[in-house]
Amino acid sequence: MNDFPLSNSMLISPREVSFSAWLGHIPFASWLVEQLQPQSIVELGTHRGSSFLAFCQAVQEQGQTTRVFAIDTWEGDEHAGYYGDEIYNTLRDYQQRNYAGISEMLRMRFNEALPYFADGSVDLLHIDGLHTYDAVREDFESWLPKLSDRAVVIFHDTCVRERGFGVWQYWSEISRQYPAFEFTHTHGLGVLLVGRQHVPALADLAARAGAGGFAPINRLFDVLGSNIKRAEEIERVQAGLTDARSEVNRLGTLGHELQQRCLQLEQEVRDGRERVRLAEEQLQLQRQQAEQSAVTMEGLRRVVAEERTRSTEDVQALLSTQLDAQKQKLDKLLRPWWRR
Repeated sequence: MNDFPLSNSMLISPREVSFSAWLGHIPFASWLVEQLQPQSIVELGTHRGSSFLAFCQAVQEQGQTTRVFAIDTWEGDEHAGYYGDEIYNTLRDYQQRNYAGISEMLRMRFNEALPYFADGSVDLLHIDGLHTYDAVREDFESWLPKLSDRAVVIFHDTCVRERGFGVWQYWSEISRQYPAFEFTHTHGLGVLLVGRQHVPALADLAARAGAGGFAPINRLFDVLGSNIKRAEEIERVQAGLTDARSEVNRLGTLGHELQQRCLQLEQEVRDGRERVRLAEEQLQLQRQQAEQSAVTMEGLRRVVAEERTRSTEDVQALLSTQLDAQKQKLDKLLRPWWRR
């Protein structure tokens, strides 16, 4: 460790930190850019852009002339999951605002991008696409002609052995053909020195790995990467707390509104009960009035009936008297004159 070239580049503090399985390797990425000083960096598989943005930031902060290319469909796959345009649009917006002059995002499949790069032009290739054995092998072999004489290839997820990941299997094969070393933290990162011209610091790490002395270097970058992962976790927790506070405030407002509504409903119930009571009293009064009216009507019917009876009897008596008088007159007229 005494002769390991430490530098400030290892202490990079990412400007943009999003949840990613790559965060723990950002210090090494920055140190690698400083040591390799690549003219071109090509990344196969970018997703949210943690590694891509780390390369861009390292290039910018170190004042290098490197061009950084991110190649991805931004549609997802069976390992990363499938998603819509939101991730691409968010990353594209950030890249354009911060790194438009040194980087480019190519939305296409990896093999479709091959014609846009000259043979022997890529100094640093990052393979982080579909993680099956066949896919990783195809990515490496198809891009091998594009690599320069000093090229370095890094493979992410070399320690993952589940869900059909085959990077570890291909890494175990290809790392025997070139000088190499591997970080075992943060899902693993294999570093392959493909070019014939080796940067001394990288050749030294490969030699240490071959001699079994790489563990202190692995531990160093693991600790540095852990600081970034903790920073991301803190930001995520703070964002969660902010969301929680917003939710508490929203629920508090909703609770107050519900309380006011309950008071309003209670008042409406009281008002309703009062209206029902008044309606019942009004109905009772109407019933009493109706009963009184019924009694009065019955009395009137009896009076009318009595009057009708009385009137009939009087008329009959009058008619009888008049008939008797007429009869007496008629009898007198019909009586002989000598008997009158």
